[in-house]
Amino acid sequence: MLSPWLPRGIRRLFQLPATRARMARELDEELRTHFAMRVEELRARGLSRDDAEAEARRRFGDLEEFQQYAAHRIARRARWLRVTDWLAELVQDVRFAARQFTKARSLTAIALLTLALGIGANAAIFTVVHRLLIAPLPYPDGDRIVKLVVGDGNAPDQAMLAAWRDRARSVDAIGAVSVHALFLQDFGDTRDTVPAFITASYLRLLGLRPALGRDFTPADAQPGAPAVTIISYRKWQREFGGRADVLGSTIPVPDLDDRQYAIIGVAPREMSIPMSAPAGVSGKLRQATPAIWLPASLDSLAGSDVFARLRPGVAAAAATRELQSILDSEPPTGREPVRARAMRAQDFLDPREAQTVQVLFVAVGVLLLIACATVANLLMSRAWTRRREFAVRTALGAGRLRLARQVLTESVLLALAGGLLGMGVAWAALEIILTLRPPSLEHLDGVTLHPAVLFWTAGISVGTGILFGSAPALFAGARPVGDVLRSETRTASGGSAAQRMRSALIVFEIAMSLVLLVGAGLLVRSFVGLQRMHLGFRPQGLVATDVMLSFGREGSAADRAARRDELFQLLRAMPGVTGAAMGMMPGQGWRVLATLESEPDASGHSRSVADFAAIFITPDYFRLAGMSLVAGRPPDSLTWPRGGGNADPSMSPEVVVSQALARRLWPEGGAIGARLVEKSSGPFTRAGRSASYTVVGIVEDVRLPGGRDARWTMELYSPMPPRLFQLPLVLRTTMPEREIVSSIRRVVADFDRTLRGETGLLFGAILREVTVGDTYVRESLAPARFAMALLVAFSVVALVLSGVGLYGVIAYSVAQRTREIGVRLALGADAMSVKRLVVGGGLRLAMVGIGIGVVAAAGSTRVLSHVLYGVSPADPGTFVAIAVLVVTIAVAAAYIPAHRATRIAPTEALRAE
Repeated sequence: MLSPWLPRGIRRLFQLPATRARMARELDEELRTHFAMRVEELRARGLSRDDAEAEARRRFGDLEEFQQYAAHRIARRARWLRVTDWLAELVQDVRFAARQFTKARSLTAIALLTLALGIGANAAIFTVVHRLLIAPLPYPDGDRIVKLVVGDGNAPDQAMLAAWRDRARSVDAIGAVSVHALFLQDFGDTRDTVPAFITASYLRLLGLRPALGRDFTPADAQPGAPAVTIISYRKWQREFGGRADVLGSTIPVPDLDDRQYAIIGVAPREMSIPMSAPAGVSGKLRQATPAIWLPASLDSLAGSDVFARLRPGVAAAAATRELQSILDSEPPTGREPVRARAMRAQDFLDPREAQTVQVLFVAVGVLLLIACATVANLLMSRAWTRRREFAVRTALGAGRLRLARQVLTESVLLALAGGLLGMGVAWAALEIILTLRPPSLEHLDGVTLHPAVLFWTAGISVGTGILFGSAPALFAGARPVGDVLRSETRTASGGSAAQRMRSALIVFEIAMSLVLLVGAGLLVRSFVGLQRMHLGFRPQGLVATDVMLSFGREGSAADRAARRDELFQLLRAMPGVTGAAMGMMPGQGWRVLATLESEPDASGHSRSVADFAAIFITPDYFRLAGMSLVAGRPPDSLTWPRGGGNADPSMSPEVVVSQALARRLWPEGGAIGARLVEKSSGPFTRAGRSASYTVVGIVEDVRLPGGRDARWTMELYSPMPPRLFQLPLVLRTTMPEREIVSSIRRVVADFDRTLRGETGLLFGAILREVTVGDTYVRESLAPARFAMALLVAFSVVALVLSGVGLYGVIAYSVAQRTREIGVRLALGADAMSVKRLVVGGGLRLAMVGIGIGVVAAAGSTRVLSHVLYGVSPADPGTFVAIAVLVVTIAVAAAYIPAHRATRIAPTEALRAE
């Protein structure tokens, strides 16, 4: 026990750490000392030893009870001391790590940059994955919101809705919405007046509440109820200045009636129509965002967009099974059996886009592993240079676990700092992703770093810190203290185990980099091939428009044709237009869900197609679009024959079919002159009727860089039906895109005013779409360009990290072998042999990594097959080119330290020993 006269601070300095056993032992010693002192005091008063001990026990009380109480307090104090000691040691480790970082500024900067790139890229791609595949709807519990459809995305009818509403137990609520407006192409100045009807359950279904006022109730949709409306948040801000007294104000609703509607609420900012279906001839247009919401009942909105909110714990697949079973149990109604589906927002994403995002997510995961391996190599080299420090600390009593904890603390702090920098990288990367994203990923509009992404970033920061800190921690105190203290710091061997670990990390980096580079190389070759592919038409200078026309009930077919022809001539006469024809942009068309049958052959057999695309044209369409007829001729007829719904052969219009459709129906030839029959449910035939066609030509298939559904490459080019309320038109022009769009809008707007003035209709002509050929092809290239650009970027970063890692290992190896190289040079070795020695070591690591990488790439690049064009996932040219590139980088990374090694003076190397 230390002398009591020593200063308190000195005694505390030399005391061992407080433990539960030591404190109990000291308490027992303290009690015995006081008991002995009391006995001696009583004996001095004349009592015998036995009496003195008995009296001392009586005065002290129950010692066992006191010892139990003291043991409890000791246990609590021991736990508290352990926590405070751990916190004190943690603060000490953090302060020591900060000093180590400032000592090695270059290494710290490289490590932080490496981690920021790896973690930032992961956070950016995870943001995309979270928005598209995990939580695509920005509503509370948005993953529980589904859209109810039948067949291939059609809306359910009233009977289906009634059955689901009454019997479905897998959903909490069912709501519907219907936009009371045509589908419009927004060119930047569309007025914020589009109305929509919704059920009273719609807002609750989305998990939202009005920003101001109240929601609709079922009574608001009853006949004779007061006219009320909820306005959009944007309309509230723009037209009413965000005033709270807007409630009770009245507004008119366009295209409905002359009544004034009282405003009872303001919709929340995020309210919209999720999973809204594309519209228009091309299927590219989206519904305009409603600015006015009106009440309606579920029965009145049958055939509109129908949504449901799943009960907690119910999957969309289970809801689909229940909805289908309800339909199957309903009594027959004369309709054909249909397939019910509860579709999540993820189900509307193009499978190719989803696979591309998943591939990129795996790629950034590989990039993060490469970054971890690079940083681990740097820290292992740093840890080995600190082996004398670790040996001294071990000699002073620090255990191997204590040293490992110090190294792990440094690595985790480094990872957290890299994670903070990575958030900046993630923000910049996300902006780049949004710039490069294809139009099909429009759901990414307005996406920001989600709180879940922040937790993800923090998690992978800590995880990567532990991952790349484990190896240095294992080797921190691996060598015996005596060996380290007897050796010289500058020339001691690095240790075979540590060297093997560093070499293994480099091999891993090179192998994973090669996998990414091969994938990027395949995408680059595919993209080049897509740009050179034969499209089957000439997009340069080609413009397609789609105009919706309004005709009164009293208008005859001749009047409608005259109106269409009038607008056609006005658009054709625009400056810069060199040609015009009725038709659609090649590759677009009406998606027809009907059966198209060929006439029976000599043996009585016929072939049929269930789905195809219909394009309505005039005879000069093919010449204007730059499409080639491979057989036959264009149709002579300009319009559908009178009574075109009749299957009478004498009434059959002349049509042209695509090569894909001809191969499907007439695989052995003989399409020219053959007849086709379209059986019911077609776009222009009534139920139970059919249309007959005569094939007069075969046109080359249209190919688009982004790929097309095989069903829609089977195309039928036919004359314009008289009942069509649209004017699809293609123009050949020499004008720039902005000017031709402005000219078309101006002509259609003037025609609209004229037609409305003459007929008194609500609208005369509305421009639904303008598609420019060059932009059309460029957008079809966007998915391939998106995947290629990001994977190339990740691959380049991975290659740089691998090169840096290889350079670091070779440079450190050269520094360790200073004496050996000096001896070789002193004994007459020339500079070239030294370079071969050093570069050879680097090449051996590179060749092992390339071998492993080639095998891994051969198995992993198959997942890219869905985005490749004209190149095989196992393309040997790409593999060889990437292998040569990696070897070149490896040689360059090894040559720099090799060149430095030849400049070592033998006398200086030997003097250093």
